[in-house]
Amino acid sequence: MTARPTMNAAAGEHWSHRFPQLREADPRLDVLRAVREMEAGENHPLERFLATVEGAFARPLDLCPPGDAARTFDERWLLALLQALSEVDLGRYQFLLRSRLKAGDAARVHFALTQAQVWLDARL
Repeated sequence: MTARPTMNAAAGEHWSHRFPQLREADPRLDVLRAVREMEAGENHPLERFLATVEGAFARPLDLCPPGDAARTFDERWLLALLQALSEVDLGRYQFLLRSRLKAGDAARVHFALTQAQVWLDARL
């Protein structure tokens, strides 16, 4: 009897096939992961952003170690937010924020994300 792939594995294969960018390395993700590992300090824009999101979720973000090829749901969501903001796709951006956050939390995350985006864009 052959083992069937789990639903998550099957879904991951499906979406990775349809959207190859989900498999591509993204330097923004590696920087976010690295900031988490090195604890850059609360005044760092990326650290503030991660702390704001975690405060809104009331739990730590599920981030893989730097260089890991896997992507968690939280990481895909963060990258989608960054991409929508950089493309000024406001409909998608608002959907992504409001799909997981209450209005007040979404506003705080937006403010922290815009600062993080400026820092990332200046360095990548």
